[in-house]
Amino acid sequence: MFAIAVLLVLLLVLAGVLVVAAVRPQPEAALEPGSRLSNVRRRTSRWRWGGVALGVVFSVSALQVGGTVGRGVMLAAPLFALGVLVGVIVGELRVAAPSVAARSAPLEVRRVRDYAPKRLTGAVALAAGTLALLLVATTAAGSPDDVGRAGRWLVRACSESLTESRGPWPGSFYSLPLAAVVLSGLAATAFALQQVVRRPRQGEDVRVDDMLRCNAGSAVVAASGILVAVPLVGASVFAGIALFGSGSACPLWWGATVGWILVGCAACAAVLAVRCIVVLALPTRTGAGHEVG
Repeated sequence: MFAIAVLLVLLLVLAGVLVVAAVRPQPEAALEPGSRLSNVRRRTSRWRWGGVALGVVFSVSALQVGGTVGRGVMLAAPLFALGVLVGVIVGELRVAAPSVAARSAPLEVRRVRDYAPKRLTGAVALAAGTLALLLVATTAAGSPDDVGRAGRWLVRACSESLTESRGPWPGSFYSLPLAAVVLSGLAATAFALQQVVRRPRQGEDVRVDDMLRCNAGSAVVAASGILVAVPLVGASVFAGIALFGSGSACPLWWGATVGWILVGCAACAAVLAVRCIVVLALPTRTGAGHEVG
């Protein structure tokens, strides 16, 4: 129930931010109508919002087919982010080089780090590493539940005649499908950022062209942040609750400490998820510098 509540809160935040995005004046609207950059902005924006719609479809499908044991809830947010990434990738692939008889291009080096928000990228990378370490640990410690579903319980032998089981536990029943989705999303993130960097210049204002690339880079990083942050919230909370051991027959002496650390980790991940939702709907509009040689 806690995971469902978190998901609903994040969806409400997303809905509110999208409303703000719909009514907020857009600085890029000053682009000359019919110009190549204006067309690029319109086309990539449509595909990006199409990706949001696709992500919603993925999430709803996961909730419907995920059963009653929480697997669908755990996968809903990563699948939403995966849909957003698909929209960004398709939008960038649809940007073609200007079709003119002769055109010149400056000799320049464009890098991913020039168009990805540095602080947010670092936070997402830290969250991804934390999620990986947590899932490895919980998978190793997990045991089958009472109907044989692997990794759903944390089982301890208190004595030769007494064992204790706590769950749900984010073991292999949850971690393996989650890892498959997250790894696919991170691969899509890397590919999307490369497409943002490599797509051809449109032969107009370089500053505006870089601004559009920054917007796309911000959207990609924000989607990858949702991809890892929301599962980190769920996995941290459920692992932490299982480790608290209140009322336990044989409590772990370190369980409460680690449990509180995991709850704090969940809080930080929730803040990151909200931040990514805001960036996804209202991407940065500052230009990015890059080397020109």
